[in-house]
Amino acid sequence: MDSIPVKSPKVYEIIFNQIKESFIIGELKPGDKLPSERDLSIRFKVSRTSIREALRVLEINGVIEVRPGDGRFIRHSEVQSLINQLSTTITDAENDMVYEMLEVRRVIETECAFLAAQKATSLDLQKMLKALEDMANSEHDDELGLQADLLFHNSIAQATNNSIFAGLVHTLSDQMKETIQATRQHRFSKPGHFQETLQEHKDIYISIALKDADKAKHLMDVHIKRIREQMATATLDSIGDNGENTLPIV
Repeated sequence: MDSIPVKSPKVYEIIFNQIKESFIIGELKPGDKLPSERDLSIRFKVSRTSIREALRVLEINGVIEVRPGDGRFIRHSEVQSLINQLSTTITDAENDMVYEMLEVRRVIETECAFLAAQKATSLDLQKMLKALEDMANSEHDDELGLQADLLFHNSIAQATNNSIFAGLVHTLSDQMKETIQATRQHRFSKPGHFQETLQEHKDIYISIALKDADKAKHLMDVHIKRIREQMATATLDSIGDNGENTLPIV
């Protein structure tokens, strides 16, 4: 029997589940101080940057409060209220960050595609082609598809032969991975979107291989805009499945 890929939990989910579990077993009570960023980073085995982003979202949504020089504390006095708000915070924050990341990707990756079409070496093209091959074999393998998608876009950034662009994409790799994972789930919820997405990547590759910089830039722009449109459509289609669904601002 084939194994079923397990979706990696996001930082918000990890923190939420840990706080909830701490309440259940009595380790954490309203008004208690949260561990430091360093301790949370070690505990959850994620970067301090990821922890800091998650804590910032929790603070903005009123779940925790920061006391200068003293630390972060749970604000709510009602346990169930905290759990409910954290659930909403996770969903809203992930939606917001996905759309924000798509905006960033559109700015960076369209220019990367343009430059890659001018400067890509045969080795760069081989890396993109390997990513496409893996992508084509990943219809029933989410993890393979995710890694192939990341490899394709990272290969384009490397092909720019511009250390700043390559460095930016590398720095954003964690956020890109989460965004690609979320967008693939939305896109592939509809029949035919897998092949459509694969073809979009193939067309970008062909334009880069043919050194058609303007077309490569245009196709990357269309690709990212289509992801955004299909995510918004998937969200609209889900309305009614659960009375608590909310519409993201797009």
